[in-house]
Amino acid sequence: MSSSRHLGVAILMLVLIVGLGGLLLVWPSYREAGGIDLQIQELRKKGENYSLQSEEITKLTTELEALNHRIDTGLKVIPDSSDIAGLMRVLSLPVDGVHVRDQTFTAGPAREAVVGAKLAAQIQPLTVDMEARFDAVFALMRVAESMDRLLRISSVNIVCDRRQNENQPYAKASVVLEAVFEPPEEGP
Repeated sequence: MSSSRHLGVAILMLVLIVGLGGLLLVWPSYREAGGIDLQIQELRKKGENYSLQSEEITKLTTELEALNHRIDTGLKVIPDSSDIAGLMRVLSLPVDGVHVRDQTFTAGPAREAVVGAKLAAQIQPLTVDMEARFDAVFALMRVAESMDRLLRISSVNIVCDRRQNENQPYAKASVVLEAVFEPPEEGP
């Protein structure tokens, strides 16, 4: 063999060894890079799902806050008892002879809230008779309506004697309130 042939075979062998060595060193890294690329794609898909889920959670949180606000502002609590004594304390106005001359409370017997319905809810009427200026009667009704418990004003009767020689005559008022409550079910 000639020296140029030996040199050609040596160069060929060197190229094969370098190529095979490079392939053996590069191929695992290339394969690992391909696996990492697949993981990146999967994580991006999951990230997109998480952003969609995050938007959905934000939307549901906003809806929940709106519903809680509606419950707090628009809906009333139905207690376990009528608590007429507590109502009388809250609704009692000071009898000062200027705005209120007289105020009496009369509680009636509890009965079904809706006649004929199979509901556990009951009502207990509370009649407030007053001799007072109109603004005091109106203040009583505003307090009753603003309570956080369910309290219905079922009737209002106001009679004002205009023959009195006062600028603001006293009115005789009878306000019937119904305290709605739902007693707890009795166990067996």
